[in-house]
Amino acid sequence: MRYYQCGKYPIEFVLSENIDKHFESHNHVGHYVISVVMQGTVVVCLENREAVCHKGDVFIIPPYAIHSVCQGKDARLLSMCVGTAFIEETDLETAEGIVQELLGDAEGQGIFGKEQKEKLLISVKEVYCLRDNGRKEMDAGIKIVADKITSHPELELPIETLAADIFVSKYYLIRKFKSSIGMTPHQFCIQNRIRKSQGLLDEEKTVSRIAAEMGFYDQSHFDKAFQRIVGISPSEYVHSKKRIAQGT
Repeated sequence: MRYYQCGKYPIEFVLSENIDKHFESHNHVGHYVISVVMQGTVVVCLENREAVCHKGDVFIIPPYAIHSVCQGKDARLLSMCVGTAFIEETDLETAEGIVQELLGDAEGQGIFGKEQKEKLLISVKEVYCLRDNGRKEMDAGIKIVADKITSHPELELPIETLAADIFVSKYYLIRKFKSSIGMTPHQFCIQNRIRKSQGLLDEEKTVSRIAAEMGFYDQSHFDKAFQRIVGISPSEYVHSKKRIAQGT
């Protein structure tokens, strides 16, 4: 896997290849994901609907949408991850201009070709349609808990405390949270710890220090969780990252 990050905007390209991996059910809280199959087949299960995607197919994962992805070793998958805040704060015309420049820079570096560039650019409009018409409804109490976990995933947040915050039993919270978010509060917390860890790795902190800061028992525990969620180890992630142009 290779990551190409833009320093100015929360936009990242991920090229996933040479892996045989089943990414279990998860979601992306902080960004939209537009993926293009460049080679082979990829099986995607989005909100309990399974689809087999072939070369040239595009699929979009909105924030909080529970999904799983199964990618064989012969498949190549290109994903563009765009921060939720960017989509919320930027009008479509401006966003298209920024994305078009970044896509041009990435194409020029040989990261992908013209076909993938055009598919990603066209899909930006679809993302804005999802933003305006496809927001996932969430119970107010569950959103309070989800926001608390997302904001401070490194903290130990006992399920009893979280339940008390919204005046429900812990059993009700676990059941309701899983039905709304697609995973238990604990699973959601671990996922968000790993997502935040990716940002800390960008700051060139040591893996052992990040493991401790993010509340893992030890580095081994952190490594296993990172590998399961991201698909590669923390050290492989660090070595796989590259910068693309800053954009306009």
